[in-house]
Amino acid sequence: MLTERGVLALNGHLLAVSDLHVAYADNRDIVSSLRPGTDADWLIVAGDVGEKVADVERAMTLLSERFARVVWVPGNHELWTHPSDPVRLRGEARYLHLVDLCRSLGVLTPEDPYPVWEDADGPVTLAPLFLLYDYTFRAPGATTRDWHRRFRAAAVIYGHLHIPRVTHHDGVRFEEVSIGYPREWRARPPREPLRTVRLSPRPFGDAP
Repeated sequence: MLTERGVLALNGHLLAVSDLHVAYADNRDIVSSLRPGTDADWLIVAGDVGEKVADVERAMTLLSERFARVVWVPGNHELWTHPSDPVRLRGEARYLHLVDLCRSLGVLTPEDPYPVWEDADGPVTLAPLFLLYDYTFRAPGATTRDWHRRFRAAAVIYGHLHIPRVTHHDGVRFEEVSIGYPREWRARPPREPLRTVRLSPRPFGDAP
């Protein structure tokens, strides 16, 4: 979630991608092709890099070496314990292991202070959050759908659906930025896998 203004930095772009699924060779080729347009580009990786820790490490190492800053949030695939993964950690322990791995590469995680992206229009705070999952994860009493307005979201970036699309809710741009499985992306018209984050035009008043 982005909670102030800003898309295009003075010397770079804010980019996003998700659902890399690097267990597939064709998807690994796509990841290998991902490069910034400038030395100042940031990249949001919105989950589902892969199931095995070693695969996640290889992908995040490559991306962290190419982009000025990488911000990662896990999807369900990172948090599974795959039967053939030598790393047998489960649940919270697995998540924290991945957090430590990302931090060792200089990649920011949901456990780190939210980074601020600065552009000509002002600052924007990047908040990698555990949101938009199954409703059973919802805390008691959290039944309203206005969080994107209450927290003044300028854009919401997500993945998991394998349906790249843009929708607008209350004037806020929601963008699904997944690559998906080869059988899915091959059936679609070719497109650039990295999406430039674009903010929905809206005023920003005082927080409630």
